[in-house]
Amino acid sequence: MSAQFADFVALTGRELKRYSRDRAYWVGQIVFPLILVGVVGIGFDEEADLGTGVPYASHLATGLLAMLVGSGGVGGGFALMEDRSSGFLRALLVAPVSRTNLVLAKLVARVIVSIVLVCGLGALLALFTPIRVVDPLGGLVAVVGVTAIFVALGISLSVRFRRLESFRMISAFVTIPLYLFSGIFYEVASLPGPVRWIAHINPLTYGVDLLRHALLGVHELPLALSAALLGVGTLVAVGAAVVAFDRGTRE
Repeated sequence: MSAQFADFVALTGRELKRYSRDRAYWVGQIVFPLILVGVVGIGFDEEADLGTGVPYASHLATGLLAMLVGSGGVGGGFALMEDRSSGFLRALLVAPVSRTNLVLAKLVARVIVSIVLVCGLGALLALFTPIRVVDPLGGLVAVVGVTAIFVALGISLSVRFRRLESFRMISAFVTIPLYLFSGIFYEVASLPGPVRWIAHINPLTYGVDLLRHALLGVHELPLALSAALLGVGTLVAVGAAVVAFDRGTRE
């Protein structure tokens, strides 16, 4: 095993331990969507008439899974700021550890956490919604793509700020519109024309649609297009995050 790969494995393991010890995080990630789907989703089942023909609770449940994956990914930037404030990041930067490995370790750890979260929460949601695994490969592409893009976003933002409050405010300012204009809460086809165009340039839209197909068997957009755009978006976002992290830690 090369030294660089050993460093990558160690860093990934550290990130996974951090997530595994945060019980409050897991409780929040599970309880919040269950309550929202149980109260809002089921409450609007008879009122909402979706073109896809699925109950609104199922539509909302699959959208929330994608949103949780994205918000957790942005949280990678929060973890990076914690490393900086504790001095751990400084110690890593003066050691012979590749900056690329630092970014990829956070990304891979977060992807693993996202997969565990989607599988576990999806199983719970399946108890009272018709969620089922229709396309496991498509679901994996959606989870990996959304996670990678949002981890990259979180890292790119975190290296620009020194205060956690600033990071939270700006990240919310950037991510909330992405959530609203992505098909999480309602169909993209039902949006007004100008807003629909925004949704079509939003990478989360394609992740939501692909994940919804994987768990419900319905979709609004061409599946091949969604998978391709997520793949390209992942490569571009990760590359941009590596460059931003390298520049930000050298300033």
